[in-house]
Amino acid sequence: MTRILNQKKSTVLRPGFNVAKGFAACLIFLTFASHGQPPPLPDQFGAVGQLGDHLGSVQVVIVVSAKRLRRIKPWERALREHYDTVPLLRVADVPRTTKVEYEAVAAKLRKRLPDDINVLIDLDGRWSGEYALDTRVPNVLVFDTTGELVARHAGKYKSARFEALRVDLERLVRTQ
Repeated sequence: MTRILNQKKSTVLRPGFNVAKGFAACLIFLTFASHGQPPPLPDQFGAVGQLGDHLGSVQVVIVVSAKRLRRIKPWERALREHYDTVPLLRVADVPRTTKVEYEAVAAKLRKRLPDDINVLIDLDGRWSGEYALDTRVPNVLVFDTTGELVARHAGKYKSARFEALRVDLERLVRTQ
């Protein structure tokens, strides 16, 4: 019994753990869990991001495996070219088949990405589970101003796939 308690202590109260941030994240998690939306996630810099950050605006979320993060670049480039004001969240789904901790993933992302690119780190598969996503390919999710999922597009970037995404975004942006 003592061994289990010690393991929990070292997991929960590790050095650098901010109790206030942890408590706030739990409260936010409970709020969003009751609404059917994935809870907030930390990015590689420790900032917490979530779908609810931009309620009132059409939002795009790109979810892909952390190992295939490069595959979102053409999607993002095309989105920024046509819809530079639409909020965009990037979510790196970390496969549950490997035992990896947040800090290891965050350090790798900080090393490989520019400082102005933030990626939310999903260690528990919350996004892929909530929306039944195959994260081996990029999943571009479109949410309306209330946070409801209204369109999903999956696969490597191709101009035909982007045109289908544009149709969905145009319809939403016009009514916003």
